[in-house]
Amino acid sequence: MADTGWEHKDAVEWCKKIVALMGLQLDVCRNENKTFLSMIRKRRKFPSATTRQCTSDLKRGPIQTWIRRNIKSTTIINCMGMRAQESRSRGKLNPLKRNKALTNSKRTVWDWLPIHHWNEMEVLDYLEKRNIPLHPIYRHLRRFSCRICIFMNDHDLSEVKQYDPEAYRIIADLEKEINFSMRPGKYLS
Repeated sequence: MADTGWEHKDAVEWCKKIVALMGLQLDVCRNENKTFLSMIRKRRKFPSATTRQCTSDLKRGPIQTWIRRNIKSTTIINCMGMRAQESRSRGKLNPLKRNKALTNSKRTVWDWLPIHHWNEMEVLDYLEKRNIPLHPIYRHLRRFSCRICIFMNDHDLSEVKQYDPEAYRIIADLEKEINFSMRPGKYLS
């Protein structure tokens, strides 16, 4: 799991609990030099749909570093839970492809999206049949991502404002501090 420093307060513990149900251990990786909020303060702007440092610097980068440091296998399968239905760009993803950035003469890394073709009901059915609970955030939000994400719509943001007012206030204050809105032309305040 990549911890951006802006996950829901119980995200790491929740994920450890779910992984433990399967008899596995969760390894958490982080960017050693920045968090989501510190990155925004330093750059004085938020990531955008076209410039997604949150993904590259706080998720993909730390996971790649973790793999390089910790996995000695010659073949590595990097599984991710992205589904085609979630967005147009995710729909275009190849469900199985060699990760060129991590593959070298000693190892081959494959990025695999095992549920890429599943719809939401198939995911929920799979979890229910195996008694794997959903995180409580799904009562309010469509995705278990960062506390506030640049991809949230108006409905999601109103839910965050109601159920995680601290996160909403932090981002609204940060927008004022750096004089830059998280969403083009729409300040939370």
